[in-house]
Amino acid sequence: MAAVDQPSTIEFGRSRGREIAQLATALPALAVAGVAINLAAGDAWWDGLWMPFLWFVIFRFSVRSARPWASGHQARLPLRLTGEHLEVAGPDGRALAIEWSNISRAEIRGRWRAFLAIEPADPNRTRPPLKRWEWTGHGQSRPYEILVPLAYLSPGRDLLRRELAQRLPDAESEHAP
Repeated sequence: MAAVDQPSTIEFGRSRGREIAQLATALPALAVAGVAINLAAGDAWWDGLWMPFLWFVIFRFSVRSARPWASGHQARLPLRLTGEHLEVAGPDGRALAIEWSNISRAEIRGRWRAFLAIEPADPNRTRPPLKRWEWTGHGQSRPYEILVPLAYLSPGRDLLRRELAQRLPDAESEHAP
């Protein structure tokens, strides 16, 4: 049996099921909106019903091209939390491990397009050592900041928040009023 103060390893990744569930709710909602617009305009309810699906496809691809990553070094899922460190997957299969005591900031930002912002206190203590602007991504504002997009995160953002609050040193003092 594991010790109580030794947290277990948790791996967060992208869930294809969550992505399909989002599509399964978004597409019918767009169809209902299209029917409502047609009825309000006095047109046949089925007239142009395929248009919301086209709008959805256009929107889906335009969001990706409107928010390009600054370079190929953007961190991505999977994200692994162990008892000793936080590990982020990087480009070309590389991984970056940051000890819990070396994390100066780790917070989830955004609601619709959420991401995890991580910043090490000492970039030279990461494995491998982190270079200035090495993992640059869209929205990054600090030289050693690492942004991890949390789209379709599994097991979920709430668990990630709880685990970060539990594992980070001085997490309680940061959020105190």
